[in-house]
Amino acid sequence: VYETVRQSPDDYFAPDQFNNENNVLAHYHGTAEEIWRQTEGTVTAVVAALGTTGTIMGIGKRLKEYNPDILVIGVEPYLGHRIQGLKNMKESYRPGIFDRSVLDEKVNVADEDALAMARRLARVEGIMVGMSSGAAMHVALEKAKTMSEGVMVVILPDNAERYLSTELFNDEKLMTLALYNTMTRNKESFKPLRTDRVLMHSCGPSVHDVPHIGTHRRFVLADMIMRYLELKGFTVVHEINIIDMADNSVKGATRARMDVEHYTRQYIEAFLKDMAILNVSEDIHYPRASRHVEAMIDLAQKLVEKGYAYEKLHSVYFDISRLDNYGSLSNIDLSRVRHRKTVDQDDYEKDSPVDFTLFKRATLEELKQGIFYKTRWGNVRPSWHLECAAVAWKNLGDTYDIHLSGSDIIFPHCENVMAIGTAACESNPARFWLNAELVMRDGKKMSRSLSNTFTIEELAAKGYTGREIRYFLLSSHYRKPLNFSFAALDTAANTVKRLDNFIQRLIKYVPGPGTGGEIDQLIYDLKQGFMISMDDDLNVSGALATVFAFVKTVNLAISEHRPDEREQRAILDVMRTIDDVLGVMNFKEQHLDKDIELLLEERDRARNRKDWKESDRIRDELSKRGIMIQDTPEGTVWTSRK
Repeated sequence: VYETVRQSPDDYFAPDQFNNENNVLAHYHGTAEEIWRQTEGTVTAVVAALGTTGTIMGIGKRLKEYNPDILVIGVEPYLGHRIQGLKNMKESYRPGIFDRSVLDEKVNVADEDALAMARRLARVEGIMVGMSSGAAMHVALEKAKTMSEGVMVVILPDNAERYLSTELFNDEKLMTLALYNTMTRNKESFKPLRTDRVLMHSCGPSVHDVPHIGTHRRFVLADMIMRYLELKGFTVVHEINIIDMADNSVKGATRARMDVEHYTRQYIEAFLKDMAILNVSEDIHYPRASRHVEAMIDLAQKLVEKGYAYEKLHSVYFDISRLDNYGSLSNIDLSRVRHRKTVDQDDYEKDSPVDFTLFKRATLEELKQGIFYKTRWGNVRPSWHLECAAVAWKNLGDTYDIHLSGSDIIFPHCENVMAIGTAACESNPARFWLNAELVMRDGKKMSRSLSNTFTIEELAAKGYTGREIRYFLLSSHYRKPLNFSFAALDTAANTVKRLDNFIQRLIKYVPGPGTGGEIDQLIYDLKQGFMISMDDDLNVSGALATVFAFVKTVNLAISEHRPDEREQRAILDVMRTIDDVLGVMNFKEQHLDKDIELLLEERDRARNRKDWKESDRIRDELSKRGIMIQDTPEGTVWTSRK
């Protein structure tokens, strides 16, 4: 524009709000006078966002002439912001009319706070304004919390007409999160079926043996998804079903001459203990299949009545030929799949070998042990597929938002669960189908059949904590196989230790003079980077990279003794927010036993006299006792590896 005006001054004219002093004067003679008259001279503070800056410059200059004690507060976005109409002076062309001395304060505002306030003004007050107005009102309300009295004026400079085609007035929780849907084989914007909550079902363990970390990966992932959705403002109803009626459980109970409930109880308790050790949310529900037999019978009855299932020789089967889209989830070509035997073909008869079992008739041994259920079709036991489908249907309804499972059971299990729900309720039971990749060891799937598993208890015996194992399980993208090795687990342990050191250093930090807004910008960058990565199909690797870039920079500021007390609290608060999703940090201030304190003092004396050999010896001794130390410019920082 400037170039055009320069080249053809007789043809073009630019009002140029950024450099035209009349922009300031319009508000000096106009807006400021209106404020003074309408408040009858009682105004004590005025808040406006910084765009061309003419508004706040004109108002501030005139009101200061009336009363020099009136606070003039300018609102500026952070670097890298997305707020339309506002400027951060460090990254934009600075308006020529801007005079920093007019402002008493210049306050930064986060994008999400500005957008949320604009939506709140529309929803609560019926005032349709844009993002810069939301920014000003958010800062004004925060400032008002610190005031005991006064009259504050907030400038809302823009209406919302030009934002109606943007994301501004969408539900903020729906705008950005994209998840890879196995059903469509694409990343899709996540939109729950209900506005008030997200319904989520995860395929749980088959409890016939001590659980191992190969299956735990998807439970840690499910927990992280739930936590992230809650961070974004959703209420999440999440269940992990417990399959306590599977064939292996029945066989194990029969061999042990125990009833199935008592046999599986020991493994259920072991599983729930593992979930607690891995810091999985206590808000998750764990419904047992054995408590949902009536739902299984009702579901099978619906399928029979609709012609999707049939009874043959006291067993009930799902007729996959009746469902047009069978195979769409796994993208499998049924004509090229060998006929899988869902039950022993010598003992059971089906119309087609590819039909899958809903209920199988009980064997004589099962009758003898009382392991069966009386139904209109005879004495039967449910299949794994029916158990999973019925638990979700009973607790979450005909349709829920997310079904999460392992990539190794997309076919046949997830395919069959989807088939049951689709046929019974005439709709896909889940909107999003998420599937986590496997934990591998030496190039092979970690599984009991290959005798290459590790349990939580076994890893704990080797000195690894639940937080360290959790970090290992969630630290790479869920759609990539996770390769287990003790070197990888050691890396996870060292990373958690690094986070612990950072938190403890913050807790023990003695505040300095302040960084002049640098920490606030770093916190903004951390939140934005973390959310952007997580919104991209839960890209936890990118999110963690953002976290550690933040830790590195803040550690430097702490070493220079710059953050003040407010910034110290803000850093701890944002790390707690991040950990609300990750669940791997420890925010409890750690205390030492007297003998450990003496060792640390002895090591400090050795370092002061430059006896590095003795210093290293004591470090090794402390490490054996679970105390990890880090030498910083401010002194030695220690953490307990528990």
